[in-house]
Amino acid sequence: MAASDNPQQRWETQEEVDACLAETGVSPDQVNRWRREGLLPPVLQEPNAYRGSTVRHPAGTCAQIRAIQGLLGEKYRIRHAGLQLWRRGYWVREDHWRPRLSRVAAWADRVLPIISRLSARADRDEAAPTLPEKVAQYPVKNIILSRIRKRLQDHDLAIFYRVATEISLGEFSGFEVPSGDENRARVETVIIKGFDLENSERQEILGTNINLIDALPSILEAMAAAISGRGFAEAANAPAEEIAQARDDARNALLITLCLYEPLKWIYGEGAFGLRLAAWFAQKAPDPMIDGLILAMLRLRKIPGAILPPEKIAEMARQSHQFWRHWKRIQWLSESDPRFSEVLKPERIRAAFVDEIALKRWREAVLRASMRQLGEKPKRSRRWTPGDRRKLSSCGRSCVAPSRCRTARKSATMISNGPSARNFGRPKRGKPRDLARNANDRGNR
Repeated sequence: MAASDNPQQRWETQEEVDACLAETGVSPDQVNRWRREGLLPPVLQEPNAYRGSTVRHPAGTCAQIRAIQGLLGEKYRIRHAGLQLWRRGYWVREDHWRPRLSRVAAWADRVLPIISRLSARADRDEAAPTLPEKVAQYPVKNIILSRIRKRLQDHDLAIFYRVATEISLGEFSGFEVPSGDENRARVETVIIKGFDLENSERQEILGTNINLIDALPSILEAMAAAISGRGFAEAANAPAEEIAQARDDARNALLITLCLYEPLKWIYGEGAFGLRLAAWFAQKAPDPMIDGLILAMLRLRKIPGAILPPEKIAEMARQSHQFWRHWKRIQWLSESDPRFSEVLKPERIRAAFVDEIALKRWREAVLRASMRQLGEKPKRSRRWTPGDRRKLSSCGRSCVAPSRCRTARKSATMISNGPSARNFGRPKRGKPRDLARNANDRGNR
């Protein structure tokens, strides 16, 4: 990149763009057509002092050209490429993303009042089933609710739908207080099971867990405040900078979930730390749900203290992506380098995360493995049993390495060769030559 006269803005020169076109095989005519379609930002043409002009391209133009080529190779649709480019953070013309947000906002403003009226109508008759109970009897076609339905029975599914209805109407105000000896109320237990959050409380790394369960009530209350009522159309008409910030927050949140779940799944198995459903949503969610998430982020930003600052979310996304890259390196070493095939197993790593002492020993084992030559087998010492420890107690020392302790070896030899209940009073076994030599020595004495 080359800097312009304004130090606050950076540009790419025409020479850099030409080198990118030669590398990717894209012609200048294709670049001009993509710019007319709104897939590339406009260039800046500065006149020279005497003759001609200098063309400056916005920073990231070369990367955007490569991204467009890849997206059109997957699916040759300009609308598809424009939407995916915008979600990745590139500049595209507003007609590639704002109409989609407007359609989702109009649908939300139309459906939420209908849910409110249906819920009020069902509550009039106390003997009749409620709206969540009626919905629980019908098959589910939603891609998210279908996975939740697999974890819940019919009655529990009706409880889950009741909480979802309260959130959509803005009436959710926390879970009920548990009664008797219960640790949690029935409603909270159903929501935790539906979202697959049980492991977030059980699994730990060095005594620390994510524990999404404690934050669940506040998260649902913030969602209720953001979704309730109308006003999504107003959010879809917000300035492009605000919508871009909400898009970045949503993208970083999904990136954090994916980059954390994949390594933890490799170490702890399926459902690690309660992130399975969120990671699945980040991978499989359809486009309308992503648009709805962006609008929800935009409305959450209006609520003080509802979500973290954008800079904090971006930093967490950067750290989680770095963690993911380190895990990919560890996984590659465990599968490709025979020196680390044992020490970098998921079971060994999981055992190392129990406490600081286990982590220190595992690091020492990794260091010893890295110092071995390729093809060299690890040196394994004899495994001492509790019986050996009892035999070495006469040494009077707390031996760290009994095999290197001369007094411990002598004590162990004496104890192992001493009389026992089985051979007490019997002569020692030995070779005939040794026995004869001992008899002659006694006769000479």
